[in-house]
Amino acid sequence: MKISRRKLMEWMGLSGGNALGTQWLGARGALGARPLAAPMDAAPLPAETTTRWAQLATQRSEATKDVTWLTHEPLIYLLRRGDHSDAEAARYDRMVDPNNLKSMADAGVKFGRIFFYKGFGLEYEKPHIEKARRAAETMHRLGMKVSVYVAGTMFTETLYREVPEAEGWEERDCWNHWIPYGIKTYRHFACHNQPGFREYMKRVMRAGVQDLKADELAFDQISLQPEPRSCRCARCLEAFAAFLRKRYSNREVAMRRFGIADVDWIRVNQWDGHESPGEGPTELAAIDDPVLQEWTRFRCESLASYAAELYNYAKSLNPNVAVSYNMKGIYSFNRYWTYAVYHPLFSGHVDRFSFDTSGYDARIDSATGALVSQIRSYKMARSIGSCCEESDFLDDELRTSLFMAFGYQKPVCTGGPWGPGAFNVFTPAMEFFRAHNDRYYTETDTVTDVAVLLNWPSMAYSVSATWIPATLMEQILIQHKVPFDLLFDEQLESINRYRAVILAGQECISEAQAALLTRYVQQGGTLIISGRAGKYNEWREERTASPLPQPGRIGKGQIVVIPEIVRGDLHAARSTATIENPEPGITLKKGAQLSPSQWVLPKNHAEIYQSIVAAMPAGFSIRTEAPLTTVMELCVRAKTKETIAHFINFERGKRTAPFAVTLRKQFPGATSSVACFTADQNEPAGLHFEESSDTVTFIVPPLRVYAMVVVTSAD
Repeated sequence: MKISRRKLMEWMGLSGGNALGTQWLGARGALGARPLAAPMDAAPLPAETTTRWAQLATQRSEATKDVTWLTHEPLIYLLRRGDHSDAEAARYDRMVDPNNLKSMADAGVKFGRIFFYKGFGLEYEKPHIEKARRAAETMHRLGMKVSVYVAGTMFTETLYREVPEAEGWEERDCWNHWIPYGIKTYRHFACHNQPGFREYMKRVMRAGVQDLKADELAFDQISLQPEPRSCRCARCLEAFAAFLRKRYSNREVAMRRFGIADVDWIRVNQWDGHESPGEGPTELAAIDDPVLQEWTRFRCESLASYAAELYNYAKSLNPNVAVSYNMKGIYSFNRYWTYAVYHPLFSGHVDRFSFDTSGYDARIDSATGALVSQIRSYKMARSIGSCCEESDFLDDELRTSLFMAFGYQKPVCTGGPWGPGAFNVFTPAMEFFRAHNDRYYTETDTVTDVAVLLNWPSMAYSVSATWIPATLMEQILIQHKVPFDLLFDEQLESINRYRAVILAGQECISEAQAALLTRYVQQGGTLIISGRAGKYNEWREERTASPLPQPGRIGKGQIVVIPEIVRGDLHAARSTATIENPEPGITLKKGAQLSPSQWVLPKNHAEIYQSIVAAMPAGFSIRTEAPLTTVMELCVRAKTKETIAHFINFERGKRTAPFAVTLRKQFPGATSSVACFTADQNEPAGLHFEESSDTVTFIVPPLRVYAMVVVTSAD
């Protein structure tokens, strides 16, 4: 619904010279307010001088000013690593002191993550584990939840003395050399396929769950190494051979795939380190070799299998223990190929995962104007039923706002405003979050109209080329505030919940997937295509013709071709943008990729957006005139018949103008109230609204950083 300037002014009380027509009500009044018959005389909406959220944040900060906060790193690691103060031993003693822990609890802290197992060996770390056990016991007595840290590397100087056979658990590269953790050559990566290593990790888990009574096991290093350092130990090569035998038991199919009928003859690439320029594994632009394609899938399935075994074992020890993996999110380059992380394979086997990245913090990039966020990772996490842990503490209001708006909270996890990254943050935004968490941020589902399909062969067999159009299409949807999901092959059974599916960069489409997409269209869906969809089959073999029908009406639906994406970042400012490394310290050089500072809206973003709008005659579930420097997430809370729209302004220090919102009703019947919540005010504001049989329209007041608008349906 387009709001005229006159209507906007009338709603805001400006046509007669009044300041602003949005009345601030108490919580009870706002949530029970009836539609306003006329604009009201009310004060503007600057932040209150001192909100109760700010007061509470000050009180908690004062109460914890002498607290020594817990850390996941044991003292022995700091000593071995170097780069520490000469007072670390005293700091660790203060950290686990019962009085220190009581000060945390007295301030309302409900969670802490403590050192547990770093990889030195259970016996070697026993004194530190005992300190952690006593601290965990005290924390539980004080009502706090305990997360314990579990590393995935092996310290050769100690573990190999304690468990000599551990040397045989090492990852081995194609030169049969152990793989260090960056420059820390005393830390070696373990092969997740080694049965001995898996069993040892289960010993670690038993100690954590049974002895420390941990509420969460936080596993680090849940990824594999990029080529040419991907593991080629005997166990992995045997497992890969078994993988091929299972997938290609038919000799004719194997011959068609590899040109070799007997898959036992196949050997995965052995890099010699002397490849010609442009031919080494770090220089690949596309993965055309069928063996490397299968190797990529094998590695992803191997890592996911290891994670599933850890998860299932943890739940067998205690169904209520949460399992967290540091496996990072989804970005604009191929992490399936590089680090063997394909998130959909973790569905049902992860409760929380950590971003732990650099360069992706929420901002408008000062060099390029790109709006950078972890929104993609949040959306992917919700799709696999996982909570998220931000890279840094949530002491930044913009980062906190994204966490509130897009984060999914799983009951088994201590999450939200008291979880990792938040438990010791005392800001007005965080106190606002804490006050409203149980009521508005839990038990919600997202409302989505559109899905961006990221199918396996297109995204797995291209190092970056297909990720660029997909990322930029997502950027258009994010900044134009279109409710969307990311859709993966494993989730295609739910395709009919979306009114439109977008293919951007999806150049590899199988005949079976083309048939599925065609049925989706015939049943009433809209398929929106940009770029070379279906140019290749699922093995990245070039086709003479696309398997998808021609654009136009098909059955009850339609196929629409929209303009090809024209990058907007290719200008002089690009030279000043930082090319961020999402996994610092352990990566090798990768092929070309799209840095977050290059997530600039395409030059033709408005044309593409209007093409998508035109392809959806029924419109979106929400339409807004908010500026492109804002983002939005739309949720419903069925148990309270509420539709919740979260709005975030990325322009720090600059309020938006008021903007209109038209929302499609998600529940039948009349609307009883529309209320706007923000950390800038103590109480929510009842907003004037107009409704039709299926829509509600209202004005969001000037937005500083974050606002949550709750639309409540009448009983």
